[in-house]
Amino acid sequence: MSLTREQVLKAMHNEKTTGVPTSFWRHFADNEFTDAYQDPAVVKVNLDGHRQYLKDLDVDFVKTMLDGYFPYPFRGVTNLQDPADLGNVQPLSENDPWIVDQAKLARKQKQIANDKPVFVTVFSPMYLFKWALIKHYQDPLLLADKRFADLYLKDSTLVNYVLQVIANDLGKLVHALMQTGIDGIYYSTQSVQDERLDNLHFFQKVMEQVDQQVQEQINQESSLNILHICGFDGAYNHLEWFKDYPLQVINWATKTDGYTLGEGKKLFNDRPVLGGFDNSTAGILYRGNKEEIQAEVQRLLDEAGTTGVLLGADCTVPRDINYDHLRWAIEAAHDYQG
Repeated sequence: MSLTREQVLKAMHNEKTTGVPTSFWRHFADNEFTDAYQDPAVVKVNLDGHRQYLKDLDVDFVKTMLDGYFPYPFRGVTNLQDPADLGNVQPLSENDPWIVDQAKLARKQKQIANDKPVFVTVFSPMYLFKWALIKHYQDPLLLADKRFADLYLKDSTLVNYVLQVIANDLGKLVHALMQTGIDGIYYSTQSVQDERLDNLHFFQKVMEQVDQQVQEQINQESSLNILHICGFDGAYNHLEWFKDYPLQVINWATKTDGYTLGEGKKLFNDRPVLGGFDNSTAGILYRGNKEEIQAEVQRLLDEAGTTGVLLGADCTVPRDINYDHLRWAIEAAHDYQG
């Protein structure tokens, strides 16, 4: 049985709770980058997937999936890799389908989740930009970072302009999402995985600026949000660079980035933290038995404590994970005595 909504929100406000709130999330579309405007059926797959998942697994809070709306539309642009064409990008209107339809999806996801706290994903401008530069599930994922770096080094002024357009549009999206009854935003960002731009100068000059702009808008719309510093597929982030990001609950890849939950809580000035489990197919959550998974819960909470701590994974769990593994983790977190 899941913890009450009140208990989850207490943990997210750094208060002591009875039982440690725990949740996991996964994609439901075979390809999460499927464009809903090219394959509208993905929206039903998304909603049906959430409905069945929440019947099968009693998580304490819900981080919903954006499958169908990963691709930012880049209105006015035909070839993203052509700088002359990229400069034609047009801001989205508040009534753009990409904004309106995500709000419709969020409203339906909230209805499926009932009274559980719900957080909807918003991807950073950098993420949306670099993802548009490759064909997903065909090109290597890191090719997106290489092409973004190539483009930035060729014309940084243009890239900054496009990032600003996207950041402004995300402000409109956040406003629309927060009219749907959800509890907050799960803001996902990641350093550029290319050594030419993976440095503090680029981070402070470019990435942090647009990330902070979007987060300020998020905080204007909602007082409770989650910062996801994404380590998907082994991506590395310099966690200390993100310590001044202003969202309320922090989630990162503990193993990849080298900070335990307890260490990260200190780094982020005692803000609530979320995560702990490796989400990959090599991790205990995927491969372990009940004893091993519940021992890992014990280890994580012994190290981090229970006040302002929520358990989950680094990122999305594999589609084929055995749900019993997730149930065992939830059970142990609820029963933890310290």
